Amino acid sequence: GGMDRGGGSMEVQDEALKQPNLSRVLSHRTLATKSKVDAAREKFKQVTQNLIDEANISLQYFESHYEKFTTSLQASPVEKKKEIGQREEWIEEMNLQMERVQSTLGHLIKGPAHKAKTKIEEKKEKVEKKKSGARKLLTRLLFGWVMIFGFLAIINSGHIYVCALVAFLQILTFRELANVRYKQFKARYVPMFRTIQWGWFFTAMFYVYSDGLQGFFKGLSPEYARSIAPFHDFMSFSLYAAMFCITVVSFKKGFYKYQMKQLAWTFITVFMIVFQMKFAIENIKAGMFWFLLPCSLVICNDCMAYFCGKAFGKKLIKYPFMRLSPNKTWEGFIGAYLFTCIFAFVYPLVLVKSKWLICSFAELEKDPTAISCSVDKVFLPELYDIPSALVGFVGAEQVRMLPVQMHSVLLGMFASLVAPFGGFFASAIKRAYDIKDFDALIPGHGGIMDRMDCQFIMAMCTGVHYTTFIHPKVACRC
Repeated sequence: GGMDRGGGSMEVQDEALKQPNLSRVLSHRTLATKSKVDAAREKFKQVTQNLIDEANISLQYFESHYEKFTTSLQASPVEKKKEIGQREEWIEEMNLQMERVQSTLGHLIKGPAHKAKTKIEEKKEKVEKKKSGARKLLTRLLFGWVMIFGFLAIINSGHIYVCALVAFLQILTFRELANVRYKQFKARYVPMFRTIQWGWFFTAMFYVYSDGLQGFFKGLSPEYARSIAPFHDFMSFSLYAAMFCITVVSFKKGFYKYQMKQLAWTFITVFMIVFQMKFAIENIKAGMFWFLLPCSLVICNDCMAYFCGKAFGKKLIKYPFMRLSPNKTWEGFIGAYLFTCIFAFVYPLVLVKSKWLICSFAELEKDPTAISCSVDKVFLPELYDIPSALVGFVGAEQVRMLPVQMHSVLLGMFASLVAPFGGFFASAIKRAYDIKDFDALIPGHGGIMDRMDCQFIMAMCTGVHYTTFIHPKVACRC
């Protein structure tokens, strides 16, 4: 019995030794928590000290230059203006740094506990976000239809009015792109900065349009056309030479590098807006069909990319499509390609029903009210042989269709595969200058550039395609 009692006591002791010591575990956890708190406190002190040091450096920098500013109040008005501008830049820099310090300190002081939101607040935010998205979509659709009906009304007015619309849109687009860099502070102190930009723009417009519109003026005023045509190149060169001299004279010490950047930006925008859209005028002269078709293809591709992206985006292909535009998806890009090609095949059948759309300006210049003209062979149906591999699928060996339908499909492929990169380029500009839209002229759509970013290269493609594959220009062999 004693042995049993002794054995039982030893088992109890072994069980007691096996059980964890509660006080020891609590002490270890307390030490671990204390070490984490100490580490967080040290990190907070370090970050706070770094921010304070940064603010002190900025304050010393501002005070040193402020003393220089106070001693220069007796300087000339030009120097005063320059010093005031520099002081405003320093104040703006100080404000930005202090805002950064305050936001960082506020984040550290509040901590994640203050960021936590109740489920009710999150639900309210989701509801408000949905309502805001619905309002934006409704506004976008409303003004989209307004633009479409306005566009069709101008097209119905005649070729000259459409050319005037193109020129007006070019002016608005150049204004938006010029304002992107004009918002920088230094632009206010460059002499004749805006005048020079607009001078280069109108010089290019004169060179492009005065030559391209001679056919229009020929029918309206033959005497005016004959008096201008021989001197077109000389007048264009005179404007170019004058702008070149004015630009060089405007260079100001201390702003050389900045002015060179502005000049390069001006030339890029002039090329994008003026010389690419020169083909739009040629397309209008060839017939309103060749202006309306590419515009419609771009609009169709844009709409289908949006709806296909919303419906299937990132569900089939997870890999990002374009880092410049994170909202773009492969599903939207591929879906828009398919729908645009189908639309491009069918849409010409609708346009050719209006004989006025397929008439060139040369046919209508004598009688602008004419509703018929000699039909180009590209608009007349022809028989096409079906490949033997597709005969069983089509159910016929030949099919009758318009040649322009095949040309339209090729343009639709370009509108789907290449033209969207005009939009990606515009997105790169907006990201580079930290802007959401180029302007707020059109509610729900932004500015003119936000709507025209893909149209420039599309107009150029249509013009090149027309003069290469439809009515090739015969090279002059001298």
